[in-house]
Amino acid sequence: MRKLLLIVAIAALATGAALAKAPLEKPVQTYVSNSRAAEVEPNDDYLSANTLTAGDDMNAAIDVAGDLDFFAVTVGAGDTYDFETLPGDAGDTKMWLIDVDGVTELVFNDDGGTGYYSLINYNFAAAGTYFIKISHYSASGTGTYILTATAAAPPPPPPANDTCAGAIAIGYGAFSIDGDLTGAVNDYSPGSGGCTGYSANGADVVYAFGLEAGEAFDVTMTTDGFDDSIYLVTDCGDPVLSCVAGADAYPDGSTFSFTAPADMQLYLIVDAYSGAGGVYNITGFNGGNVIGNEEGSFSSMKASFR
Repeated sequence: MRKLLLIVAIAALATGAALAKAPLEKPVQTYVSNSRAAEVEPNDDYLSANTLTAGDDMNAAIDVAGDLDFFAVTVGAGDTYDFETLPGDAGDTKMWLIDVDGVTELVFNDDGGTGYYSLINYNFAAAGTYFIKISHYSASGTGTYILTATAAAPPPPPPANDTCAGAIAIGYGAFSIDGDLTGAVNDYSPGSGGCTGYSANGADVVYAFGLEAGEAFDVTMTTDGFDDSIYLVTDCGDPVLSCVAGADAYPDGSTFSFTAPADMQLYLIVDAYSGAGGVYNITGFNGGNVIGNEEGSFSSMKASFR
């Protein structure tokens, strides 16, 4: 009997370990609610759901272990909305989008938003009143959170330099480039613990240049408030293993210098640590400029940029 109990206890511990999430690489940024709405309990099922209005931040809480919170949102045919939980102190939420019958699950999300909070983007084919269901990730978890509903316009097309195939060349010498990650896609990441020390799972764009052995490249990135990441790779197909330099300051201001040990074609990935990013500026000095292609030699291509 004791052996059986020991086996059960070990299995329970193993299950708990498998479900545990790794600590966040960075703290979540504080969100300031506009406090236009507050949850009213009980709202533990769709019949007692609180009304959620786009633009009115809903201050809510998982009051007791196992608590479920339901919110009702009325939309038109063709509407697109972002539903997002943001920090209070709950730390980790799960979210479901439920159909007009109050039962049928349309979308589930865990960790799509800031840190371990949730985010759902959905385009509604039919008008009606739908439901958002929120719980804590842990069966024993409690805490506050803020729920937002934001009407979203159709996403803009990605920028031309969304991937390495459309990388924009950085000219020789001092440079200052203003850009915007809005509409860009998460194509690349240096990997957790890689050349920047952190993963970068937000939107990103690409610039290209080249260096001869001994030439240097310096860059600093600042943003309009989002957490930035910037790094150099030699192979866009394997940014983790081909990253040769990078930085990820918090919340922004990432900067680094790199001196080429050999002739190199390089791609500068301008990235967000998470989310859609925003407006950024990169400044620095490019000590060389080789944009490789099949028609030009290393030396002739470099000369064309000087």
